[in-house]
Amino acid sequence: MLTQDQIRALRAPFPAKALTPDTSRGFELTSIKAAYVIERLNDVFGPCGVGWRYVHTPFETVVTGDQRAEILTEVALQYRVSDDEQRGCGPVKWHEGWRIRSDHPWHWSEPVFAVGGRGLGRGSAPNTDARKSAVTDGLTKAASMIGIGHQVFKGQVRLNGGNGSKAHDAGKDATAFWSLYNRKAKDIGITLEVAKDLAGRGDWDEAYRELKMLIEKAVA
Repeated sequence: MLTQDQIRALRAPFPAKALTPDTSRGFELTSIKAAYVIERLNDVFGPCGVGWRYVHTPFETVVTGDQRAEILTEVALQYRVSDDEQRGCGPVKWHEGWRIRSDHPWHWSEPVFAVGGRGLGRGSAPNTDARKSAVTDGLTKAASMIGIGHQVFKGQVRLNGGNGSKAHDAGKDATAFWSLYNRKAKDIGITLEVAKDLAGRGDWDEAYRELKMLIEKAVA
């Protein structure tokens, strides 16, 4: 069972430098950099492997509707419970299904499961990068279930300019941009990749103007 001090520490806000914009779903979201999630777990429970642990399923490759390859894995997160805690269990493992090891001391919490995924990118090691990101994506989602980053995942934090330099509520310019894309641009063949490229330049006003010009050009 988590103590009240642990719950407060898990739910503590992150600094703006820990946040990053996420436009992978075609609208503005905010994500937490995985290193900060791991740091939070280490701070609250102790080092990985001692105070908390995770395992994941074999990687699976799926092809999405737009013919993009995505790497998926399911992550199981456990944290250590006190030695006198009666509600612990053994470490979870994967072997043709999830199993709890009964031959180890029951010093771990019930596993928290979450699926992580990442599309294959470019560069010299796309499979390696996608697999690493799929694991950290699943780990971040599992960590959110015990309170880490709850403000971010409830949509209460947005980034201004996409560079993580300033966190604030709402994100009006970004909302206008993605609303324009979803209402008009997507249906006339302007791809999500084009929109993400505009959004990633750090100036929402300019991105909105350029997207509007592309729409006008496409329908002319």
